[in-house]
Amino acid sequence: MTVNGRPSPVGAAASAATPGLVLRELDPADATGLLPLIAAYGEALSHGQDNGDKPDLAYVERLLAESGVIIRGAFAGDDMNGKLVGFALFYDLPEAISRRRAGQIDDLYVLPEARGQGVAGALIADIVAEGRKRGWIQLRWMVPHDNLGAQRLYDRIAEAAPWKNYVIWLEPGVSW
Repeated sequence: MTVNGRPSPVGAAASAATPGLVLRELDPADATGLLPLIAAYGEALSHGQDNGDKPDLAYVERLLAESGVIIRGAFAGDDMNGKLVGFALFYDLPEAISRRRAGQIDDLYVLPEARGQGVAGALIADIVAEGRKRGWIQLRWMVPHDNLGAQRLYDRIAEAAPWKNYVIWLEPGVSW
């Protein structure tokens, strides 16, 4: 679906949503369910290179209670019995050029067994809807250059930003 010649995140993502999928903001009570997803996400980004720094329940509880951090969870119904199958961590940020606000997805992960079912698209659509309520001018995010599956989705529902992302790693030996 396109709007004014551009991909429509809400239309494209919402039409691909998994039946029975429940999306909601996570809170500290969801830490136990989120912990394995955070661990799997870290493992996927580091391509299995163990740096010995595994998340624990206390870390995930702190993350969920962190001021300014919003984590939306996707719970699959039907055959997955309400299991947390994906999450998106995002921020509501000032946007200096427009003098408005913008959304920034910092992390988005879907369990391998739930991929291809519209979970990531539904999470993005949900955040887009939230951004419209908040008056955001844009929602932006990054994707690793080697995550071709995610890029295929993003190419369908969004347009490529006109800038590249760069990073300076401040801790030796840590990268992904």
